[in-house]
Amino acid sequence: MKKKMFLATHNEGKIERYKNLLRQTGLDIEIYAPKDFGLENIDPEENGKTLTENAAIKARAYAGKVDIPILANDTGFWVQGEGLIDAPKRTALGDIDERLLTKQEIAKTLLEFWRGIAKKHGGNVDAAWVESFVVLNPDGTMRVAESRREVILTDRIFGDAHLQMPVRALYLSKATNKPSILHTAEEEILEMQPVIDALLKVLSG
Repeated sequence: MKKKMFLATHNEGKIERYKNLLRQTGLDIEIYAPKDFGLENIDPEENGKTLTENAAIKARAYAGKVDIPILANDTGFWVQGEGLIDAPKRTALGDIDERLLTKQEIAKTLLEFWRGIAKKHGGNVDAAWVESFVVLNPDGTMRVAESRREVILTDRIFGDAHLQMPVRALYLSKATNKPSILHTAEEEILEMQPVIDALLKVLSG
């Protein structure tokens, strides 16, 4: 029987990304988002000390509102010489209220911030996307998995930035030695394999 899974996010880019990645796991899962349940956006304070704690906060924000397992994640960006930046978008925006910006303005701000970080380190610097995934079951039990995608952050823009994931235009994937934004579908799977493996682990337990 097909497993049902609720995604603890209203971000359309994330929802589409999850759906694509979950197809690669080979698991038979039917995905639901908050809008499928008529739920308003929930933006809990992510005050955990780790990515896993923040992912759990996001999942628990929907506990009791749906009666199926809840999948949530939190992402950090590690840069050599900078360490793990556990809130990359908020860090890049600084004191700017993103509600006052268009998606295009947000994307431009993020690009310029991370280009500046790359320039600070000579134009090319080792980096990695670090993600923590949690699945919160209706009975309160939780499973956890983590992934790490190695990249090289640069100060070059390799193509038109995706509004939901603009930083992809700046880095090369170490899995393919190509700019991530120029990947074929097959190369995209190669880059995302650590995430696929983490999802398979957290969902098949």
